Amino acid sequence: MRTYRLAILLLLGACKAATPSSTSIYSEDLSVHRPVMIDKADTTDTSTGQEEITETYSPLSGHIKNELDSISKIAYAQNKAGTYVDGYVLQVYSGSSREEANQARSKMYSTFPELEPKVSYHQPNFRVKAGRFTNRLEAHRVYTDVKEIFPRALLIPERFLQKYE
Repeated sequence: MRTYRLAILLLLGACKAATPSSTSIYSEDLSVHRPVMIDKADTTDTSTGQEEITETYSPLSGHIKNELDSISKIAYAQNKAGTYVDGYVLQVYSGSSREEANQARSKMYSTFPELEPKVSYHQPNFRVKAGRFTNRLEAHRVYTDVKEIFPRALLIPERFLQKYE
């Protein structure tokens, strides 16, 4: 019986409510960021009798929105300047070794320099792609020649920026 009382006392002692460790009160004045609303009495047009509700506010200075807007404008200008086309590229290597990718690029460049092979990295693989074709028949002709040297080559549909020459 005595052990039951001791167990109950221990249980009740363990269930003691915790007190907050900090008693400071946080406060911050955010009224400078609220939009300023113009009074309805000032916006009523007496000639038509209709109310015009306007909202005026000043953008935050040093805010990340300004930076994001400028990045968006740059991206928009770049997209507007060039047109994207659907086409085909030859992938001659895909693997996790950078050295093998560079070797494949060098071999491709020495054999087919007009295709301008490039190494790209899309985690976790390196890829060597060459050529940009908008016509599938032309891409397939080159693909058959490349396939003799690179048996694992693939003809892949891809969207790329059209070059004007």
